[in-house]
Amino acid sequence: MRAYQLNAYGKPGTHQLQEVDAPTAHADQVIIRNEAIGLNYPDLLMVQGMYQKRPEPPFVPGRDCAGIVVAVGPEVTDFTVGDKVVAQTFSGAFAEVVSAPVTRVFHRPDSVSAIEAAGGITVFNTAFVAVSIRAGVKAGDRVIVTGAAGGVGAAAVQVARNLGADVVAIVSSKAKAQHALASGANKALIIADRSEEGLKSFFKKEVRTAWGDDRGADVVVDTVGGTMFTAGLRALGFAGRLVVVGFASGDIPSAKTNYLLYNNLSVMGAPLDIHFDNALEQMRGGTDWWLKLMAEGKAVANVTKTIPFTELMQGLQDIHDQKVVGKIVVTLGSAG
Repeated sequence: MRAYQLNAYGKPGTHQLQEVDAPTAHADQVIIRNEAIGLNYPDLLMVQGMYQKRPEPPFVPGRDCAGIVVAVGPEVTDFTVGDKVVAQTFSGAFAEVVSAPVTRVFHRPDSVSAIEAAGGITVFNTAFVAVSIRAGVKAGDRVIVTGAAGGVGAAAVQVARNLGADVVAIVSSKAKAQHALASGANKALIIADRSEEGLKSFFKKEVRTAWGDDRGADVVVDTVGGTMFTAGLRALGFAGRLVVVGFASGDIPSAKTNYLLYNNLSVMGAPLDIHFDNALEQMRGGTDWWLKLMAEGKAVANVTKTIPFTELMQGLQDIHDQKVVGKIVVTLGSAG
């Protein structure tokens, strides 16, 4: 089979398709004939050796895929050959055939395409962890999402809206504002001044009062980091919660604990992968929930571009160059 096997870490353009042995079904593994691959910012970090976990090369990277089950291990009882599935592996998805642990494989509704499922699984599961599990968003809550036109940001908007929250999206352009509103945001605010003081003023004077009063938000979901994190704290009201999802800005911020104390605020992380290890039933329930929303037309993966398997690494380069609004998905097999 063909796969992007990494023999050494490097920039996306240094990795090429190779012929490698197809995986076989062992124990609790599910073997999937791949139809679609979702690309994510963590994939870009992984191929460069910049992700927090660094497997020893050679290995096949990639975390999101969707396709058809072609074999199962002897301990697998929930899946059979021919099932439509979507999977979220730690590695191995950048291949024509994927071996995935059964705990990371999910049944895909007939009405949800491989492209939508592969484009949605990391961003929606990340958003579910941040918005539902960690922040505990409920109907009527006021929620702010930064970077709301990105993959995780758009998913967070949709998760919060489907939980009944009132959502304000923070974006950097009119085009991104339109994208956030199409995802279901009640309002989109465009940043004009990205300096530290400009952002603080923007969040305190405009974002905090977006609901017509000065009570502030219940939750800020921050996908950007850096000065956006610090500014986001200014928009929170009493007992507000800021959820750290990522650092798209490349800058890892820190919080002044005296500000948290005086304003009765909480800051929490929302890591995805360890929830599969420590909260598997919540993750399975959450994945089934948003896949059902997709099947009912109440959520979309915001796939804005599809590319063939041969252009996968160029897709990662486009993510690096910030050329992608929404999600980019690689197609192969019957999906491509």
